[in-house]
Amino acid sequence: MTRHPLHGLLLAAVVAVSLLWSAAAHAQLTVYVVRHGQTDWNREGRIQGGTDNPLNATGREQAANLGRLLADVKIDTVYTSSHQRAAQTAAVFEGKTRIVAMDELRERFFGKFEGANDKDPAIVADWNKRRFSWTDDMEGGETLESQSRRAEAALKTIRERTPRGTVVIVGHGGINPLIVSHLIGVPPQTGASAINQGNDEIYRIDISASGSTAIWKMIPTTKLNEL
Repeated sequence: MTRHPLHGLLLAAVVAVSLLWSAAAHAQLTVYVVRHGQTDWNREGRIQGGTDNPLNATGREQAANLGRLLADVKIDTVYTSSHQRAAQTAAVFEGKTRIVAMDELRERFFGKFEGANDKDPAIVADWNKRRFSWTDDMEGGETLESQSRRAEAALKTIRERTPRGTVVIVGHGGINPLIVSHLIGVPPQTGASAINQGNDEIYRIDISASGSTAIWKMIPTTKLNEL
C-alpha cells in the first residue's frame, strides 16, 4: 500500500509535540484557541459571519467533546465571542471556571455575502477574490483590518486580566486566525489566509516569560485517519 506523503510529516509532528508538551510546564501563559461547534449554516456551506446562528446537534457534540478533551486542564478563564454559537460551545465549561463573553471576539460581518451558499460559482469567485483584502468592507460589512484590530484589542484585554496560567478563547473561523497570528507574531494579513481551523480543531499556544511561543494544532484522530 502506498503511504500518504503526510505520514512522515505527522510522525515528525508527534515528536515535536512531545517535546513541546515537555516544555509547556515552563510556559507563563497557555492559550487554547477554539472554534465554535458546527451550525446548520456551516453544514450547508453558507457564509455565516455576523449572523447569530445556534449550534446544531453535531456542534453540540463537538462542544461536549471539547469539554471532555480539556476536562483535566486547569483553566483560569474562558473568553468567548458573544455570538450564541460560541457561547453555547463555551458553556461546556460552566461550573468549572469563569466564562467571560466579549463582543471583540465576534465574527466579522461579511456584508452582501452573509448567508451566501458556497455552491454558487459566481459568489465563490467574488468571495475568494475579496475575503482577504485588507480594506474591503464587503459592501456594508466589516474590513479585515478592522477585525484584526478587534482581535488585537481583545488579546490585550485578555492578557492584562490573565497574564499567566491557562485560558481558553472560543471564537470563529475568521477571527481565530487573526488571534493566533497576533499571539505568535505572524503578520495578520498573512495569517488570515494561511491559518485554517475546523469546527472541531484547537490551537494550543504556550507563551514563555521571555515572550517566545510554541504552537501546535490539536486534530481529532478521525481526521488523521482520513489522511
